[in-house]
Amino acid sequence: METSPLLARREIPLKERLQKSLLVLIATAIAAGSAWYFTGASTKLQGRSVLLTGAILALGLIVSLYFALKAHDRTKTREGYRSVRRRIDDDREGRGWGSRLFYNLKRFLTGVFVAIGLLVALAGIGVLALQVYGYLRTGIWRSISLLSVASIHMPWLNNPQSWFGLNRIVRDAAGLLPLSLALVLLGTLVAGFAAGIRQRAAR
Repeated sequence: METSPLLARREIPLKERLQKSLLVLIATAIAAGSAWYFTGASTKLQGRSVLLTGAILALGLIVSLYFALKAHDRTKTREGYRSVRRRIDDDREGRGWGSRLFYNLKRFLTGVFVAIGLLVALAGIGVLALQVYGYLRTGIWRSISLLSVASIHMPWLNNPQSWFGLNRIVRDAAGLLPLSLALVLLGTLVAGFAAGIRQRAAR
């Protein structure tokens, strides 16, 4: 199989495959070492620590082996097609693997933020669903405002030492805003902003 921009097929050089594989191995070693240390296995051997560290090592080795053996890039989706075309253009223009690494890292991080935003929005929908369930079961609507949750983690809201006017404004606004709506708005904003950056990066 040869490199073809029309078919969105690209032959991955051996050097690039080994670089990706080595990078995954380094990240795996760091993650496994951190898990081993922070779970207390360095001072006292525990079954959970061994299982967690072993799972990280096994997953890292599998991903590393995948990158080492993947000799071609090919795709059938529109977004993947653009990605492969971009890599073919990079090869022809002599751009290094490091620039592509930064590009893929940016796309990965924006994808993570899109997922986080969607999870936050789903959490807001879940809060609303619990409220509806409680109302249907008991006949009593339990209002959950943003203030009721934020005041637990922000002592300034309950006991301000300064900025008393700002405190009153924030308390009033947070007290009127339902937690479910706040989560949905925040999640949508984060996911939309990250998706916009991801699309611009793909171009």
